[in-house]
Amino acid sequence: MKTKNNKLKETLIVTFVFSTILIIISILVQIRGQNSVYGCSYLDPILIDILAFSASLFLIIEGLARIIEHPNASLKRQLTRILRVAMGFAILTLHIMQFVHK
Repeated sequence: MKTKNNKLKETLIVTFVFSTILIIISILVQIRGQNSVYGCSYLDPILIDILAFSASLFLIIEGLARIIEHPNASLKRQLTRILRVAMGFAILTLHIMQFVHK
């Protein structure tokens, strides 16, 4: 039987790995998209970037808070929280890349 700390540690490791994979996929998709489109710029208002940053930070912080709040939950029960954090990082990555490109 796994202890509380081992389950939390396992969940955080899976969250880190899954988030890293989604960040890499996001970067590759963004770079490929930028290379295939010429003469295009990101003209979204700054409000869109602010909302995207806020939403992604909310997903990351809220997901991690729930993971830590339930340290003895199984990995299967933590899956939606892991997904929340990873998606937050993917959104944050895409908007950072777009913001830097502006």
